[in-house]
Amino acid sequence: MALSLQRFTWAYNDSFFTQLLKRRLRNEKERSMLIAINKLDHLPENLIIEILSWLSVKDLLQYKSVCKSWYAIISSPNFISEHLKNYYNNNDDWRGCILVQHYVTHAELQLYELLVNETPRVLADEVLYNIPLYSSYVCGPCDGIYYLYQYDSSDRALWNPAINEFKTLPKLICKADLPSSLTYAANEVYGFGLDPITRDYKVVVIKGYWSNNDEETDVKHPLSVLVYSLSTNSWRYCGDLAKAYDLESNKCYLNVNGCCYWFGSFEYTSEVIVSFDMSTDEFKDIHVPDYAQPSSKCLGIYDDCLAFLSLHESEKNLEIWTWNEGSWTKKATVGPFPDVRGPIGHWKDNRLILQCEDGELVILDRDAQEVRDLSFQNERWCGGVFAYMESLVSIKDKTESQQAEEVEA
Repeated sequence: MALSLQRFTWAYNDSFFTQLLKRRLRNEKERSMLIAINKLDHLPENLIIEILSWLSVKDLLQYKSVCKSWYAIISSPNFISEHLKNYYNNNDDWRGCILVQHYVTHAELQLYELLVNETPRVLADEVLYNIPLYSSYVCGPCDGIYYLYQYDSSDRALWNPAINEFKTLPKLICKADLPSSLTYAANEVYGFGLDPITRDYKVVVIKGYWSNNDEETDVKHPLSVLVYSLSTNSWRYCGDLAKAYDLESNKCYLNVNGCCYWFGSFEYTSEVIVSFDMSTDEFKDIHVPDYAQPSSKCLGIYDDCLAFLSLHESEKNLEIWTWNEGSWTKKATVGPFPDVRGPIGHWKDNRLILQCEDGELVILDRDAQEVRDLSFQNERWCGGVFAYMESLVSIKDKTESQQAEEVEA
């Protein structure tokens, strides 16, 4: 599973020994493919499709070269959807990897790959220095795809590491009637997800303004909303938010039923959660639950719902709230956790990830009523945690896909 990420950190060595090793591995792969063909060749095609749809992406990429019929099956949109439903949603193999982002400096970020067992405990960790857009913020995964944002260069991209696809996004457009006295600020919040109606992958970016007029530096301006569509490979301006919110970037992937969410405030006092519907381009304000204050807090996902996680700063108890059908429900209060700094996000099976005062990461399993040390420590502040998920979903347009298929054939 994790080998699909390792390709970005593997140092190329063209030694004679390496060439012999590659040849040996290639011969082993060919023998495995021949065995697979002999076992499956006599089966009906629909049964072959069903069997293949439960295999890992790594295996399927190899089996595409078994024969033309298998290549056509594995490359078809229907099979990719079936694979998402079967392997992606029901197989636990991909769940044993977490991507953790840490700040090196204000301008530099490092992305770690943590291989985690079911205990859970980190078996191995590695810095992904050769991620295609190094030192970038990460958002995802949505169907195995990640959105990357490089703060210094303002470069943006989509990335599917499992199939080694990377797509640079066009430059962000500006509001057509933006006054000359205003300039877009460098800071922004963003979301990424799938429009459940059009089945189009979209990125939403929310940006504020700087005033070029010294007399207006304290004036708060509404935030602009810009949306990227993968199907058109273009950005469009979707208007401004009704208020000049101060929104916080999410520390984990937040997309529930086609909606993205951000925690923020208005005029530094009124706390609010802002949601964006990928299908309707509609924004809504959601009030925060009546949680114990003061707290370290973040948004997450719990019971497949939007969750509000807050750790009381003095009592060190963690409150878990979920948003469903227009109201908040307090699911639990757990703790105390005297060494915990605050919640970071969620993982599988309603497990929550917390960061300790010394930078150590722990996982809270409320059902088992236990906290497990991941045995991974970084003294720097954690910028986010994201699951690693594999998929065959392509982010290339039709022309790029045809060119890639010609090369593979």
